Amino acid sequence: MEGRSFIERRRFSYMPRSLKVLFILGLVVSLFFVYSFDGGINNDVYAVEIITHWVPHEVYGMPGDPDNSGKIFFSGLAAKYMGPPKDGPPWPGKYGKFYRTLPAYRYYIPDGMYNRDELRPPNPIKGIFRNEQCLGCHEVMTPGIVRDWRKSRHAKVEPAAVGCPTCHGSDHQKLHMPSSKTCGTEDCHAQQYNESSQGGIGSHGSCASFAQVECAWSIERPPGDTAGCVFCHTSSEERCSTCHARHRFDPRTARKSEQCKTCHWGKDHRDWEAYDISIHGVVYQTGKWDPKLFDWEKKLADADYTGPTCAYCHMRGGHHNVQRMCTVYTSMGMSMCDRGAPLWKEKRDAWVAVCDDCHSPRFARELLQACDESVKDASLKYRETFKIAEDLYRDGVLDPMPKDLAPDWSGQHVWSLKIGAYQGNEFGGGTGESGEFRMSNCSNVERLCFESVGYFQTYIFKGIFHGSWNDATYSDGSFGMDRWLVDIKTQASRARRLAALEKKVGITWVPEDYWKHGEWLDQLTGWKIVREYPGKTIFDLCPEPGWLDTHHAPAEEVEYIEKKLAELGMQAGKHMIHEHGHESHGAEGKAAHEHEPTKDDKHTGHGH
Repeated sequence: MEGRSFIERRRFSYMPRSLKVLFILGLVVSLFFVYSFDGGINNDVYAVEIITHWVPHEVYGMPGDPDNSGKIFFSGLAAKYMGPPKDGPPWPGKYGKFYRTLPAYRYYIPDGMYNRDELRPPNPIKGIFRNEQCLGCHEVMTPGIVRDWRKSRHAKVEPAAVGCPTCHGSDHQKLHMPSSKTCGTEDCHAQQYNESSQGGIGSHGSCASFAQVECAWSIERPPGDTAGCVFCHTSSEERCSTCHARHRFDPRTARKSEQCKTCHWGKDHRDWEAYDISIHGVVYQTGKWDPKLFDWEKKLADADYTGPTCAYCHMRGGHHNVQRMCTVYTSMGMSMCDRGAPLWKEKRDAWVAVCDDCHSPRFARELLQACDESVKDASLKYRETFKIAEDLYRDGVLDPMPKDLAPDWSGQHVWSLKIGAYQGNEFGGGTGESGEFRMSNCSNVERLCFESVGYFQTYIFKGIFHGSWNDATYSDGSFGMDRWLVDIKTQASRARRLAALEKKVGITWVPEDYWKHGEWLDQLTGWKIVREYPGKTIFDLCPEPGWLDTHHAPAEEVEYIEKKLAELGMQAGKHMIHEHGHESHGAEGKAAHEHEPTKDDKHTGHGH
């Protein structure tokens, strides 16, 4: 009884051995009758065989069950039960011919797929209809949609409502799936659309064009693997309704932080988790139902929240280029940003102006500087991690080496950790040909490197800048990254010792074939390129300019734009302070506001 739980001891301690045997036999017989009389899998299959069918047949060396009733789903080849994958149409963009889609994607990328005549779903209804006629049918067919629309501002526009034909068209055979461009016409929301489209890499305006169409990890894999990525990335760029939920399009919904949670949470972008457990998140969660503390009726430009929300900080004054109040990107490598660069300074000043609504500027600068130090230390840790992996690659002792894996996204064997245009022939590709920071089809050391920066360094960055000290250090941040660094060093030590032993005794190790082939591995894009275009790479087959090639602004233009945005941010901050009765920020006023943070520096109802 020693190894059993308390519950197990209580459950069987009173039962004689003979009864226990009868109990177990009864359970097996019951299972047999349940399966026999519930349509049965096969009349000649015994209950004990049914149970073992739950385990992959390959474990027992048995063939897959020939039954195709749909009751057994774990064993046998996937294609036997699901059939070949039903791919969607080609994706637009640089690598579109190799990006495999699913038919459902068309609803998330309307202009790229749904609204193209050859891809529009068939529709049995014909005719040209007015708004009243649309409502007449849809009040019966989709009453919830009509009910939401009638409560929206669209229904109350004079002299004519923004009705069904305005966004969907009047021809039922050519119905239009509204996209962000539909909303962004000159007569409607042109300013918001233009602002949203201004951002570069990492913005809502590029999160499909770049992150899906040109990122190797999206192109490489079967579509089911990245379906979750697609639904967030495409809908944020292509559809305003992702944040302004249709068909009510209530701006109050978009102003609440939960709206951002839909996409901004999870392993490699834990914005919501970090915000939610921070003091800012606690103030929000405990006060969001009180209109005196959070008046959702007010526009963001006039908001007077008692605590910051996602939109209040990142969409300063209601501006729809979210990236302008986000990260400063760097080309220096390994996430080490130059804190003396003009672009960095302008953006930091703009952030201090945001914090200045509730805190002293000195407190804001010193806290942000502490955040910088956390990110810097994490970057140093990752650089150390990366160097260990790179040395293993250079010395040929990675297990396995890239040449022993399935082809990468380009149809080559470029080392996965060499990313970006600086990639050269030394790591398996041509000049300007990038590897892919991938999670599979790589050695364990590379996977650990990916997790170190993709998960743990991200926890630190997201946690510290959102005020979640737990995320930044204890739960999954700095201390978790420490563990991965130790693990990679251990892996490297073993690899080198094993290589030395093999050399000593004259063993030439040949990696197993499962590193190159498997049911899933054989679905990778790299194999398709190798099979169908021998001797070619994805760079040969897709030479046309991509999003990155056409969306680079000159450096001086970027600097000018950022400076203007920073000025706007500072002006908005001063406006908020004056509006709520703070002292003027002249020389005397600024000095008076420069004090050590106290409880009054927290949100007291007159700041955010």
